[in-house]
Amino acid sequence: MDLARFVAAFGIVWDHARAPYADIGYTALALFLVLTSYLAVGSFERSDGKAFWLSRAQRIALPWLFWCVFFRVVYEVISDEPFHLLSDPWTLLIGPSIHLWFLPFVMIFLVTIPWISRFIDRPLRMYSAAVLLVVVSIPLGLLHAKLAATAWFINPNGFPQPLPQWFFSLPLFWFGAVLAVGKRMGLVWPVIAAAAVVSGLLYWRSPEFASVQMILVAVIFEIVWRINIKGTWPTWLAGFAFGIYLLHPATMLVAFKLFSDTVDRSFAAIFAFALAWALTAVLQRVPWVQRFL
Repeated sequence: MDLARFVAAFGIVWDHARAPYADIGYTALALFLVLTSYLAVGSFERSDGKAFWLSRAQRIALPWLFWCVFFRVVYEVISDEPFHLLSDPWTLLIGPSIHLWFLPFVMIFLVTIPWISRFIDRPLRMYSAAVLLVVVSIPLGLLHAKLAATAWFINPNGFPQPLPQWFFSLPLFWFGAVLAVGKRMGLVWPVIAAAAVVSGLLYWRSPEFASVQMILVAVIFEIVWRINIKGTWPTWLAGFAFGIYLLHPATMLVAFKLFSDTVDRSFAAIFAFALAWALTAVLQRVPWVQRFL
């Protein structure tokens, strides 16, 4: 699973560069979401409530505040527009850079992790959770499909960012949490069945790649779960994934500045990813910065 986090980070960078087959970004983000909630359940169950919330605040809330300031400064420096205060209240759920929506999203919906972990304690409740996952996921998935991919970048009427991102992400986040409990109970098939039903119905109503992400990431997760890689290098690589995600918009700006916006997008993605990886490795050695990566 550690290696999957690193690969998912690359997929997100590839998508944001709009490289060929950029839609793999859907799967990369889906995997990122599932792993985030899956690991959060494990973290909660291994610790008391106070330790869990303190660790999440240090891991998510503080980096969000730090990188909000960082990207605000960067964009003010490179922008020709005069300085202006953030006036749209929705920006509180995003920050100055759209990719930062992920951190407030996780902060908000982490409050559901303890409830999911405690509530699903017997088979009947697992079946109920699987049904509820379908009931919640279908309308959110249809809303996302109706808005189309451009809604991730352009505010549609009535649904500003980060709502389009949330419509796509929340079902996957909850899928990962329920899957974690299913693994603990040895009762995974209801969760996988729910993923199949959700993806099947969404694809029936909206036949596009984004519609099948829940079952696709479920299959990927089950494959990854069964792969036993010896050594610590996957864990070492996974340690860079969060920093790469946070830094890649800045390194992509560098790529376009150096090579122009007509640069081959595959090259831009690889360059931005490699530079973000290198910067993460360097900054993780800086004592006052490493806590934000």
